[in-house]
Amino acid sequence: MSGLGGLSESETVRLQLKAIKSSCTLMVYSYQLKYRKASKMWNFSKNIAYVVLLVFMIIATVDCSWDPYKVLGLKRGASISEIRRAYKQSAREWHPDKNRNENAESKFVEVNKAYELLSDPVRRKLFDQKGVVDDSLNRNMHNPNNKFGDGASFFSGHGGFRFQFQMSEMTAFHQYRITLRRYENLIFPQSHSQPYLILVYSEWCLMCLHILPVWQRLVEDLNPIGINLATVHFDQEVELANKLGGRRGELPHVVLVMDSRISHYTEDELSNSKVIEFIRSRFSRNLIAFVNDQNINEFIGGWKDNKVRVLLFGKLELVRLRYLTLAFKYRPHTLFGYAQLNLETTRTIVEKFGIPSKLDSLLLFQEDRDRPAARLSMADLPYSTLKDIIETNKYLQLPRLSSQKMLDLLCPPESSNIRRRLCAILVTEDREEDEEAREQLRHFTRQFKFSRDRIVFSYLFREKQTEFLRALLEDEKSPAETTTKVVIVWRQDTQRVSYTWLPQPFISGADNWNSSVDYLHRTLTKMLGSAQPLAHTTLMKDLVDEYAQGVLGRITARLVTAAEVLRDHFTRQELLAVGSVVGTVLFIAAVGYVMTYLVRLEEETIRKKNKGLPKTPRPTTTELKLHELRSETYNGMVRLLKPGCRTVVLLLDNESMDVLIPKFHKAVWPYRKNKSLLFGWMNIDRGLPWYSRLLNLALKIVDEDEGADVTLDSNSVKPKNCVGTVISLNGHRRYFCIYHARHPECVSDSGAKRMQNMARRLTVSNRAMNDATGAFMGFDTSLEDSDNSDVERGDPLTSQDKEPLITSGLGLHSQQFSTDLALEGLSNWLDRLFEGTTQRYNINYWPDFGNF
Repeated sequence: MSGLGGLSESETVRLQLKAIKSSCTLMVYSYQLKYRKASKMWNFSKNIAYVVLLVFMIIATVDCSWDPYKVLGLKRGASISEIRRAYKQSAREWHPDKNRNENAESKFVEVNKAYELLSDPVRRKLFDQKGVVDDSLNRNMHNPNNKFGDGASFFSGHGGFRFQFQMSEMTAFHQYRITLRRYENLIFPQSHSQPYLILVYSEWCLMCLHILPVWQRLVEDLNPIGINLATVHFDQEVELANKLGGRRGELPHVVLVMDSRISHYTEDELSNSKVIEFIRSRFSRNLIAFVNDQNINEFIGGWKDNKVRVLLFGKLELVRLRYLTLAFKYRPHTLFGYAQLNLETTRTIVEKFGIPSKLDSLLLFQEDRDRPAARLSMADLPYSTLKDIIETNKYLQLPRLSSQKMLDLLCPPESSNIRRRLCAILVTEDREEDEEAREQLRHFTRQFKFSRDRIVFSYLFREKQTEFLRALLEDEKSPAETTTKVVIVWRQDTQRVSYTWLPQPFISGADNWNSSVDYLHRTLTKMLGSAQPLAHTTLMKDLVDEYAQGVLGRITARLVTAAEVLRDHFTRQELLAVGSVVGTVLFIAAVGYVMTYLVRLEEETIRKKNKGLPKTPRPTTTELKLHELRSETYNGMVRLLKPGCRTVVLLLDNESMDVLIPKFHKAVWPYRKNKSLLFGWMNIDRGLPWYSRLLNLALKIVDEDEGADVTLDSNSVKPKNCVGTVISLNGHRRYFCIYHARHPECVSDSGAKRMQNMARRLTVSNRAMNDATGAFMGFDTSLEDSDNSDVERGDPLTSQDKEPLITSGLGLHSQQFSTDLALEGLSNWLDRLFEGTTQRYNINYWPDFGNF
């Protein structure tokens, strides 16, 4: 069969396979070339990436070396007010129009850059934590104008897929929206003088839409009376919302930021009246004092605390909310009082100052208690009008420099010599003699109305501001005596001041009035009319705050703040429960303290009473108790003994108890401090069956070892013959040792042999009782035993002691040995017992004691 071109089929297939193989080789080669080119491109790209990364690392290193805190001369953790103050000072110093240094422009740009970073809470946090200076990428991602929106609002981390639509109803919330930067830089610092009501909301919040009319009504009612309102979008300002206590699922959330404290609105229903009541409850109760005919003179005449008095009159018993906001705003400089019209208690005040009975009125008093510096009467006093009047007259005619803050308000720094503001300070002492000089200076300010924008008159107490005055007396030409002297001060910046002391003192009195006034007027007019610098320059020391709270005052303020926080976060029932617990603990502590005091007082009384008596030291002895071994105490004294502990028991009867117990007590007394020993006694009349069973158990062990079979009949043992026996019981290891004065332990015999001899002696007949097989419990001691006896045996036995003390149950009676010699060798036996050389008798178990 022929194939292609006359070739066979096999040759055709071979040619086709060869062609396929060559084409595959070409394809593989081409792919290798492409791979080599791609590898070269990849290596080139990788090198470029390394270079770019190195450049970025260098830039980052350069950026990290730049510290905005050092640029402004601040420490980490500085407050926003300190940042602003440092920025103003540095900007004023390095402004290109005022500083001719060639590096002034670059330094000024660097100061602005540092302020922009530190005034932004987000960028400042990134710099403090990671050292990041350029946050353009992060700011672009959170830019509200970004077309792609906020990723966190689209793919929420709180679960669910949420859509974000700009609903027209939400525009009422959007127009009051604030950011974290605005809150940190503006709202929180201003909360010391102005309350802020803030609402946390989010898109598609049904309750937010429900309270929209209430919010609009609050805006209309609260904004005109000095309470600002703001909103926070939860999705776009998550950090700020969490800081204000907003949680997803609990929106809307309303808080009041006032005096750097956040108060949460906890009512279930949000209404206009409840919100206003909530705001009213946040103001201090002592913010406005209630004035009547009895305390009017004390209220108006208390201006020596350096505050202006504002007296408000109204027909309502409740103080209006606008008055509270005014009093809160101007509380550092003004003290407010309120008098209700149409009352008998305020009739004298109304008649004295001519207050209309149907109008609300305002009287503003400075140093003159009889003539108000400003007055106003209207049917409804507007907040803006009241604010303007108080702002114009918020300082006394002659205020006292009582703190650094007061100096900054009255005499702010001004570097320009043309726009400089002078401050005329009268140096006095805190005494009545200098009050006349201060009053004449007030009269001078009323007579010659100098502009407050050019010069401000004030006074200070020399003994309270010594550091400030010492800085103004460093020059050699400064006066030695500064009382009733006037110094003219120009603050060029926060630290540097120029000053001039007037050589002529401001002397009070009718004779010196004209000359002092004329000289002061000519000098001030000359200074204000020329731009000449003052005579001396120095670095100013900060003034002492004369009204700073002490330790007790700060603690009280902290406690009040803590109480308000607890009131915001806990219900009345929870506070009562906690209060009851705290009160109980305090009551117990107080009672304990009183009892301790009474005991100490009684001890002192007794000590004084016995002061002359001689002291007799009390003898200190260690008590040694002897416990009775009976069925109730058997387990504790024998069976449940701990390892290493032993119980030493004396066997006695009723007749020998009075004789043997004192001797036993004397013998074991040296071992009273040994915690492993327990001493006791047993009445043999009760415990004879137990004692017989104990000996039988020991005989069984002996029989197994020796191959004998000896038993002991308990009926053949007389209780009288056991009196004086001492046994040592080891409850844990189950063995015991026996002591008797008539039957010592033989040195040559083992314990087993001794026990067998004892048993045999107890079971033999009367004829065998004199055998030399060993004795026990009053039997004769054989010659063999006597040769091997030790010191435990005692005195040699008399002939009468050779009679048996135990019978074999045949009714024979024996004579009992004398109890006087029963415990003669006990001390030696105890020594051998603790040395471990006494004979031990093992048993398998401890027999039951029982009551027989």
